[in-house]
Amino acid sequence: MTATDSLPAVAVSDATEGDIALLARTMRPYASKDTVYLRRAHAARRGETVVGVGEFAIEQSCYIEDTGHFNAVEFNISYNQLIYYTLAVAIRDRLIPELADWSMDDYWVRQLPSVLISKFGSRYRRPIDSRSYIAELTIGEVTFRNRSRPLYALQTGVEFTDLAGGSAVGDIEIVLLDPPGHPAAGAAR
Repeated sequence: MTATDSLPAVAVSDATEGDIALLARTMRPYASKDTVYLRRAHAARRGETVVGVGEFAIEQSCYIEDTGHFNAVEFNISYNQLIYYTLAVAIRDRLIPELADWSMDDYWVRQLPSVLISKFGSRYRRPIDSRSYIAELTIGEVTFRNRSRPLYALQTGVEFTDLAGGSAVGDIEIVLLDPPGHPAAGAAR
């Protein structure tokens, strides 16, 4: 589902003090590089999916002069920030049954080394103003795999929009490597 579907969106304004503190903790890897684009966020379960919404602003790109529009690199960084936050809420609030045995400590240890994009597709419908935009991310199907190592595969979708009608969408599969409680968990560290 995307922000344009008929179901009401999860509102960023619903964020609690706990959400604000969790966002700050989730953005620590970006703060030292001055690349925190996600300013406010909230996540909740809606039907069969977990939905994360965020408000973003890029005051200065971390890698290029101002292009005047949102591009593929900013899409990826923004997606990463919102998925990290949404996963943190999902684990804290037990929103994904398959991850119910994860603790927050399990997540913090795995946030960077064990959350990977395995498939990525994006489409840019209309240019987005990178100085102010929003996103709605959904986590749908979650499956466990144990081929060369145990992991969970999460099917996600995201739509970025701005007030002028800008739009970019993506379908992304992420994997969570070495989940706690599985025999090979932690072997790669």
